[in-house]
Amino acid sequence: MPYLFSTIGLKSFFKSDNSHSGTFTVLNYNIGSFHMRPYAYKNIDSARVALKNWILNSNGDIRCFQEFSNYPWSKEFNVISQLDQNGFHYYFSQEEKPRHVEYSTTGVLIVSKFPIVASGDLLASENGFNRIAYADININGDTVRIINVHLESMGLGQFDPRNANGFSSVKTTTRIIFSKLKEGVFERSKQIRELSDFVKISPYPVICVGDFNDMPYSYSYQFLKKTLKNTFEESGRGFGFTYRGETLKVLRIDNQFYTPDVDAVGFETMYDMKFSDHYPLKGEYQMRN
Repeated sequence: MPYLFSTIGLKSFFKSDNSHSGTFTVLNYNIGSFHMRPYAYKNIDSARVALKNWILNSNGDIRCFQEFSNYPWSKEFNVISQLDQNGFHYYFSQEEKPRHVEYSTTGVLIVSKFPIVASGDLLASENGFNRIAYADININGDTVRIINVHLESMGLGQFDPRNANGFSSVKTTTRIIFSKLKEGVFERSKQIRELSDFVKISPYPVICVGDFNDMPYSYSYQFLKKTLKNTFEESGRGFGFTYRGETLKVLRIDNQFYTPDVDAVGFETMYDMKFSDHYPLKGEYQMRN
């Protein structure tokens, strides 16, 4: 039964659809380092501009991005500068900056309409790419700790099943894919234990979102559920697949979790957003009295 609820959102069918007051929304999206997919957009520049505008103007009180890249030398794609100009609160946890003048930095970004009172990094992989950061955000007098997660990657993006011809090639490709799914399990298990310990000592309610790069049946997912509730399981409907890459399209590896002192009152997988090989998620929350 636990795996059933981890696989398909059912609980929300038994909840009332009454509107809620005093709620706030949290959005998370792995944007793929601005790497636009040519099969989705013919003009890569216009697609990049559209994504940048969506990052700045998307409808979410708190927005968490993974694989976010900033280009300080570019007037158009220096998003951090534009966040400053538009008066947003944010925290950008980024890899070490290269020395070359024409560099970009990649990491995880937390953007908030509410004031950020503290922020920092929990961990970063040796590659500097996968990392976990947090921001303590004052939401109308209540402080909530938002944790932005990008766990060790699966490495699926390099495989395109369209290049596999014949049964033998398909079988080999499939074997490689599932081998890749197993790789990084040890690293993610270490990261998830650190994350769980960090959640337990938080002085504030916690909402933890991002790209966990693991499926609902994994050790990491089930271990985290010992401490947190999953927003999709509590308020989502259907299968809620979040990965739209060419390798597999039946994965839910992006998630939102929360501590019991917060209520999840809504959840949406935003299937109309096709900038990346992931779909964005948006959860709606309410503080418990």
